[in-house]
Formats: sequence, structure tokens, C-alpha cells
Amino acid sequence: MRSVPILTVRTMPEAVAFYGRLGLTVTADHGDYVVLASDPVDDNAVEVHLSQWDDHDPGTTTNMVYLRVRDAGALYQRLHDELLAEGHLYLAPASGLTGELTRELQVREDAGEMLTRLHQLEDKPWGQREFAVIDPAGTLVRVGSPVPS
Repeated sequence: MRSVPILTVRTMPEAVAFYGRLGLTVTADHGDYVVLASDPVDDNAVEVHLSQWDDHDPGTTTNMVYLRVRDAGALYQRLHDELLAEGHLYLAPASGLTGELTRELQVREDAGEMLTRLHQLEDKPWGQREFAVIDPAGTLVRVGSPVPS
């Protein structure tokens, strides 16, 4: 048995592109419902389902998902470098946003900046190397792999 998250999104192309950056590819596309996976035939692959909901509000979502990957450090670095090169990176501490950082982010987004909030990579006490990123629909995506020995 395994669990597969179904996440609501407002704009399907933007969400599909975001999850593509995390290494997932579309395995089924039904227009307003898309299935993505890290491997289309492996039963142990990372899989996410996206369901379009026009009334979804990214500012009030409470969705969270954890993606266990082979190398969180490599994925973090690639995502960081891509977002930085595109001018979309908003780097946040692993511990989360402070009130001051939240206000700064809001001011920048209100000014029209298209930012992706990426929380720094950190080795956790429970033996996982993790980072977090906020997807275009406001979902908190935590990504992790075992800390290399």
C-alpha cells in the first residue's frame, strides 16, 4: 500500500511546470486532472495528482506534501540555481518565515514580482536532508532524502 496526494490547483499548466522542476513527468492528462510521477512504471515512484479547482485560493491553502527523493541536496541545488537565474528565487530560512520576512515577501509579490519561496536545505536530527518549497497553488512541498553517511 502507498499514499498518493491529490492537490488542488488553480492553474494547471503552471502547476505541471512546477512539479516538472522537481523531476516529475506527466503520465496521464485529463485536462482538469493530471497525474505526474518520477517514473511511469515503478510502483515505488514519487507520484502526485493535480486537480484543477477554479476557486482554489493559494493564499489560504493548507495543503502539505512530503516527497521522498534519492538526493534532496542535488534537487535543491538545481532548483535554487534555476530560480535564481530566472529571478524568481525567494530564499527563506529552513526554520520558516519571521513576521519581517513575511511582510517583505508580501510587499515584493504585491509589486508584481513572481517569486517562488524556497526554504534552505538542512540536515534534520531524524536523519533526513530536507528543504521546502511553496508551489504555485500555495502547497507546502517538503522534499527529503536520508543524510549521506
